[in-house]
Amino acid sequence: MLILIFFAHAAVAHAQEWEAGLQGGASGYMGDLNPENPLAFNDWSAGVFIKYNFDHTWGLRGNFAYANLFAHDAYSNVQQRQNRYLGFFGAVKEASLLVDFNFFKWLPQRGRIVYTPYIFAGIGGILFEPKWRNASGNDVKLRHYYTEGMIYQNRAVTIPFGAGFKYNLRGPWSIGVELGYRLALTDYLDDVSGEYFDYDDLGSYAPVPRADWTLIANPSNAPIGSQRGDGRPYDSFMTVGITLSYTFFKGGCPEWR
Repeated sequence: MLILIFFAHAAVAHAQEWEAGLQGGASGYMGDLNPENPLAFNDWSAGVFIKYNFDHTWGLRGNFAYANLFAHDAYSNVQQRQNRYLGFFGAVKEASLLVDFNFFKWLPQRGRIVYTPYIFAGIGGILFEPKWRNASGNDVKLRHYYTEGMIYQNRAVTIPFGAGFKYNLRGPWSIGVELGYRLALTDYLDDVSGEYFDYDDLGSYAPVPRADWTLIANPSNAPIGSQRGDGRPYDSFMTVGITLSYTFFKGGCPEWR
């Protein structure tokens, strides 16, 4: 968030070669409940960005993304995961700093080329909170149920990367489409990681009676100590959507060389 505040202040102060934009579209997730489908978009996402263009080719972008994530073993084609019957939903909020590279010289309003594909990569940080509904139909925070035997951190570093295409409509306005993936340096986006935990080991930390806990943490009654997740160390999420941006020029004219 501090990155976005800094970029917004600089944009107002200098107003040259800056872009501000919005993005809206779909979101998806990959991890222990979806280890094989990178196109599993099943919810919505939105975002805002402020970008400084160094020249026609390179830019530095402050980006904020909001993505709703959802997955459940009931929708899997793998019988073993259907039997496991775990699921989650929840929002992920990401602030990131990205470097953009345009394949064509990009100069809205004055350039001969009015479109360009581009790629981007950078680093970010996320806040997340996987949830599910208990027997009473109430949404509960899964990490507070000690499903993995502990309360894990609900923040992590991300490595975002992706590609897009943008087209200059008229003057400073441009539209585009962008696909982005985020490798999250955590295995808990979906609340599934290690082994099945013994409820008795929770002792005084048990948040609910055994039957309610088992319904959330081990609905298949798998053996204690058996593998709960897929053994991979990290989860990821992705967004795809339409972008709309406005380019600011000092004095109304571009100054890129």
